[in-house]
Amino acid sequence: MQPTVGFIGFGNMARAIAEGLTRAGFPKEKILASVRSERSRERLQREGFKVLPSEEVFEKSQILFLATKPKDLPAAVKPFKDHPQKGEKIFISVAAGVSLQKLKDLLGEDSKIVRTMPNVNVAVGKGVWGVAYSENLTPAERERVKELLGKTGLVVELDEGLMDAITALAGSAPAFIAEIVDAFAEAGVKLGFKYPEALKIALYTFMGTLQLMEESGDHPILLRDKVTSPAGTTIYGLSKLHSEGIKGKLIEVIEEAYKRARGLA
Repeated sequence: MQPTVGFIGFGNMARAIAEGLTRAGFPKEKILASVRSERSRERLQREGFKVLPSEEVFEKSQILFLATKPKDLPAAVKPFKDHPQKGEKIFISVAAGVSLQKLKDLLGEDSKIVRTMPNVNVAVGKGVWGVAYSENLTPAERERVKELLGKTGLVVELDEGLMDAITALAGSAPAFIAEIVDAFAEAGVKLGFKYPEALKIALYTFMGTLQLMEESGDHPILLRDKVTSPAGTTIYGLSKLHSEGIKGKLIEVIEEAYKRARGLA
């Protein structure tokens, strides 16, 4: 039997999670949401979600996603700290930079808390979740959380000390990848294609390449070498890529995002 899942806050990430769950067959009627604005409430109701006051969402849910902005989190969870039903709930935080200890301070040391960092790709079932548990979750509860999140992508259980790293490597990365795909599409325009056609070519090329690597399990360099023939077009392009230091620059991009993630703590 599926648990009832509640969302305290329903911004972009919460929406992506809910969309990913329903896409995977999770019943929409098992998803409850609490939002502050009337406009958001009306929109979610039109989309078929149940929208209730936050305390009612809390009482009716077995698993609660804390999906407010970090600055709004203390006020949002204050009513739950001393609630008699708190011990029956599992809290899953998607608030960037908010540590397990901070969450315990807000909810109480005895609370069952999961700190996560998802990326927006959860909306299409291809997301990545970085997950760290408070020590009082049982193995069965951890498995329950993993099963739920796994409906929307890859679940990486990790030490909390790596949460900032996965924030940079997976959480921010869709924006970087979108920028790179756009560069490929613009290159296509420069070569004579219309942008929509160039974008579709770039997207299919990226998706196919990633699927090849995932299914083969081979190191990326092996696929590179399969495409690279002596004195061919690919080696000339690779030579330019190497001479410009693009690979090193991309590593630096991830490192910069990591530094900022650490600064949010």
